[in-house]
Amino acid sequence: MSSWLTGALAEPRPESLLFLRRDEVVECLEDCDPVSVVREALLAHGAGRTTLPGEAYLAWDNGKGAYTRSIGMPGAVAGRDFGMKIINASVSNPELGMERAGGLGLCFDPETARVTTVMEVGVLSAVRTAAVSVLAVEAAGYGAATRVGVVGCGTQARLHLALLLARTDTVREVTLFDERTAVAEALAEAWASRHPGLRVTVAPGVPEAVADQDIVFFLTTASEGYVRKSWIGPGALLVNVSLGDLTDEVLTGARSLYIDDLRLIVENPRRPLGRLINDGHIAPAAAEGPSVTATIAELLAAPGKPVEDGYVVVNPFGLGVLDVALFAEVRTQAEKAGRGQRLRLL
Repeated sequence: MSSWLTGALAEPRPESLLFLRRDEVVECLEDCDPVSVVREALLAHGAGRTTLPGEAYLAWDNGKGAYTRSIGMPGAVAGRDFGMKIINASVSNPELGMERAGGLGLCFDPETARVTTVMEVGVLSAVRTAAVSVLAVEAAGYGAATRVGVVGCGTQARLHLALLLARTDTVREVTLFDERTAVAEALAEAWASRHPGLRVTVAPGVPEAVADQDIVFFLTTASEGYVRKSWIGPGALLVNVSLGDLTDEVLTGARSLYIDDLRLIVENPRRPLGRLINDGHIAPAAAEGPSVTATIAELLAAPGKPVEDGYVVVNPFGLGVLDVALFAEVRTQAEKAGRGQRLRLL
């Protein structure tokens, strides 16, 4: 059967790309230092040596009525690494035995703009996020914390705890909370077995998980604030990864407030901090009253100290350029070790 396409196209030059499964990505991450990669990318961003376009954001309700979304995050680092993260998620995925979020990481050829590498991005995205959190913890002066609270016990919790405990030996107590009690209990059992000297408990509610902690990681899917200022102990550091947990009173009442990128936050009034800055309740730079103290890049360059009264908030929005830097490092490690599958496109 003839086709109108037959003979219409010129013979193309052969093209292919490298595809990396999750297990191959994990092997590549074990061969490098992802925290150093993220640190250097943060500093490059702070120095204006990155290109960070706005995110492409698509949201819908799936057949179960659950919030579902797709985010496209392109970026370039130091005029050398170009790429894009496509990260999709649905809050109903755990009911299917799936991780909430997953997607693809793409590396681009800087000369031809062709996609050179495609990799599973669920674990990479979580590693990037955990690296930012731990770098902020250390730079804010909380690297010797002894008590840690974790609200939300999914993949992010596992990687945040794994990375934090790999970089400090001072943590003695971890308190977990998740609305899915079985998930919190499974994580507690896993971490107690992995770290026999660590006291791991499951709290009955968020107030108990937050109270008297040196550090609290918020790693939920919450879209609205519910954490009250009265729950927070003096001197605590709150790492607001999921962005929706802290109420306005907690954000405006912070002794210090650290962010990763002001423009991204201001351009996204869906998030509480963006709304508060746009409405004039928090100043975009250090000032009298509620204000942004510094970026995480600035904090890395001039580390802080724990506060004795009040509390500190780190509110990382999420920078695609950090993912792009990690993609490039994983690609380099894969090429060195001969990992991945070569897929022919043309």
